[in-house]
Amino acid sequence: MEKKLAGVLCFLLFTVLAAGAQPRTLTLDEAVQLGLQNSKQLKLSQQKIEESQTRLAQAKDAYLPNATVSFQYLHALMLSRLIQIPGVTKDPIKLPFDFPAYLGTLSVSEPIWNGNKLRYAKQSADIMVQLSKIDADKDKEDVTYLVIAAYLNYDEILENQLIVAQNMQDVESKLEQITKYESQGLATQNDVLRFQLQKSQQQLTEVELENNRKVANYDLNILLGLPDSTEIILPALDYKVNESFALGDLMTQAESNRRELQDLSYQTRISDINVKKLHDSRLPTFSATGGMYYINPTGEVIPTHNNLIAPITLGVGASWDIGTLYKNKNKEREAEVQRRELNTQRDQALDDIHEDVHKQFVAYQTAQAKIKLLQVAVDQAKENERITESKYQNNLVTTTDRIDAQAQLYQARINLQLAQSEATIDYYNVLRSTGKIHL
Repeated sequence: MEKKLAGVLCFLLFTVLAAGAQPRTLTLDEAVQLGLQNSKQLKLSQQKIEESQTRLAQAKDAYLPNATVSFQYLHALMLSRLIQIPGVTKDPIKLPFDFPAYLGTLSVSEPIWNGNKLRYAKQSADIMVQLSKIDADKDKEDVTYLVIAAYLNYDEILENQLIVAQNMQDVESKLEQITKYESQGLATQNDVLRFQLQKSQQQLTEVELENNRKVANYDLNILLGLPDSTEIILPALDYKVNESFALGDLMTQAESNRRELQDLSYQTRISDINVKKLHDSRLPTFSATGGMYYINPTGEVIPTHNNLIAPITLGVGASWDIGTLYKNKNKEREAEVQRRELNTQRDQALDDIHEDVHKQFVAYQTAQAKIKLLQVAVDQAKENERITESKYQNNLVTTTDRIDAQAQLYQARINLQLAQSEATIDYYNVLRSTGKIHL
């Protein structure tokens, strides 16, 4: 059996090399690492994290004072050429009709108290950074699972090819034998045709499996970021068919790791901030201001005499939107309702998670039980094929019985291999339901 399988592997490898492809052996761990390194989705997730971090930096920048500067050139025609300021000028001041001047201003303002708006903005931006990281972690889990599923699907096809190749060798051996019997008058032409038909059916299966292998190989290359021409070779896979789980531990892990709950937790914090922000919007705001003015009525950029006015102003301002005292009540009620909605959503999400964990746990247990039954079925099919072959040699059964026994063994092996692959997928589904996949 081992020599036959080794021969099939060598044949497949030779076919790959003859086609000019680039073979590459990949373990499941290596495939997952490649998938994570080359995933465009994870790159996009990282960019979203960076985007949220820049918004956090913008929220911090809001603590810096606001400053503006301006400079103007004015050219005025004075309709009134005499001006007198009571208490300041004794005689009227005569102004020229044509009056060019430069005017510059510099103003600085800094909020002293604005109802904690800046602090709430910073807290919200910080939570958005955490949310983007949670989304990135979830994307990482999704990519890991996609790679595992694609890898196991490819392995399943390769294993089926080995089983079909092994069965083909058995069919060809029996066809050769029955052909000799026909020439000796010990078998009929109809017996030979039955084996030839079985061989044709196996060849058709080989063609279909090879087509599926090429498609799965190409899809896996795209998923892992490998060149399209890479022919992936898989080492023997350790099927996860004998693992054991405790349902209570799985539930606890899911409650700690599932991204849905973490996401709702951060959304609840944002909702709390919105409630506080609406409440504090009723309060007045205070700010400090400062300014400097450059007034030059000479028409020259740099005046040559003491005819420059440059006053400096300092002040404290206050404002209060008293309309918020009676306009924000319903807004606050809405925010409170949204807060309660998030609590309900969390309870619902927790129920959904428990159902998911239980479903995957039962599915894996069912897969394990199925494998045990199929292993017995393979042993029974082997014994049945052996007995039928012995009876056929003694002309106690027909060619049809012989082919049926071989087909039953072939199908039992296929069923067992499929069950092992499905059980392995179910194993990773259990891990995925807890929110953390580990290899």
